[in-house]
Amino acid sequence: MADDNIELNDSFERLLLQSDDEHDSDLMETIQQDESDESDSADSESTDGGSDDGSEEWSKNVQKPLRWDFDDGTAGMNMDMVMDCKEPVDYYNLFMNNELIDFIVEETNRYGPTKDSNYLPTNNMEMRKFMAIILQMGYVVLPKLDDYWSSDPAIGGKAICGGVMTRKRFYSLMRSLHFADNDNNNGSKLYKIEKFVNFFIARCQHLLVPGRDICIDESMIPFRGRLRFRMYIPSKRHKYGIKIFKLCSNNGYTYNLSIYAGKEDQPRYGSVAERVVLKLMENLLGHGRILYTDNWYTSMNLAKSLLENKTNLVGTARKNRIGFPKHVTSLKLKKGDYVAEQNGDGIMILKWKDKREVIMLSFIHDGSITERGKPAVIVDYNKGKSFNDLSDQLGSYCPYVRKTMKWYLRIFFHIITQVSIVNALHLYKLHSGKNIKIVQFKRDIVSSICNWKSQHLLDETINLKKNQEKELFENDVVLNATTNYQKNLVPQLPGIVLVKLRQYVIIV
Repeated sequence: MADDNIELNDSFERLLLQSDDEHDSDLMETIQQDESDESDSADSESTDGGSDDGSEEWSKNVQKPLRWDFDDGTAGMNMDMVMDCKEPVDYYNLFMNNELIDFIVEETNRYGPTKDSNYLPTNNMEMRKFMAIILQMGYVVLPKLDDYWSSDPAIGGKAICGGVMTRKRFYSLMRSLHFADNDNNNGSKLYKIEKFVNFFIARCQHLLVPGRDICIDESMIPFRGRLRFRMYIPSKRHKYGIKIFKLCSNNGYTYNLSIYAGKEDQPRYGSVAERVVLKLMENLLGHGRILYTDNWYTSMNLAKSLLENKTNLVGTARKNRIGFPKHVTSLKLKKGDYVAEQNGDGIMILKWKDKREVIMLSFIHDGSITERGKPAVIVDYNKGKSFNDLSDQLGSYCPYVRKTMKWYLRIFFHIITQVSIVNALHLYKLHSGKNIKIVQFKRDIVSSICNWKSQHLLDETINLKKNQEKELFENDVVLNATTNYQKNLVPQLPGIVLVKLRQYVIIV
């Protein structure tokens, strides 16, 4: 048995430290190539010199345009889908539904025998328990995977995952986890995870349609393995990784996402940023929404495209964008000063200096200043931009981060332990009206899948307050900390167990 354990550990360490032969086509060429991809995709329409092209007339008389009203009657939560949801796991299963889990099971069972001749097929329930263990490993952090099955007193004396799944079976599923048929490679760089991601996005869009205000920004999935489209962005918390673009509504709900896989092979139209925005927005255009973007996306071409599609744009911008008034963007300002001008389409360009200079583009603002001395456009932008920041912040609590050389597993873990959890939490709060911390929300999901009784649910059931007497029987017999009780005073009824809880004696 000891030899088997050693062999098992060695094989799994090789899995973590080596990439499979099937990944040879995904190898990253150089870090410098990643950086060039980033710079290439950032801005194909900015210029070093300036931005006036003579075709735009700009006026200092900035008026608040009379834009269209928001008119999407489908906006909001899909009440038919959440009607029967009560517990956190019910909301999580809206995203990880049977169709999606069965797809993972099918592809895993197809791939498993190619890696292990003794592979045993999995099923829907076992896959859910496997995913629950992954969730649990996010908030119960131990140095090694083996520790979750260890009874060593130094780490708690109890095998945390042993009652749910054996270590050998967990490792077997981890090796075999798959999301695509390798015999049907469609040529896409993302084919190994593409179908799963599309499944998940469809669920997100079916369960909730965003309201008026939405935000697009990029996030990084940490990954330091060898991958051609791995990115290096020094400004991000995780500098190396896989870049994803997310469209979020309020409270951090992710409605759509797109994975950046490097330079595109097919003919391109517009800049990468413009294509990303129009792709993520394709189901939401034409209803008078307000889109908030940062300076990577904001451009005059994007502004005009959205204007044609009855969608407002508010965003920070780079001063060298084509079509911007150079006499505004290059003007030297003192702290607290600002200048704003507007073109014939009602697009305002504002420059304001606080600690540094900020350039804003907006369809819906004039140059008004708030009581705090900030332009109103900047105050509104900060609120709208927080949608994506909140999504990343909530998702960062207790993430599952384990070394793996399989890039598509990193994306899978990110979605099931972060994006889907944040989305499910938003629906839970919106529908139930209850407030709950995201870590407790995860714990309740794991407890339900593994058939454990969550302490959070126990606390809700008992709901005892300190120094408050608790009536236990209809005959007015009250037991509290000051009562000298004896066991024979308690009715000997089936299922009655006496428990002393702090000052109280209760029946459970």
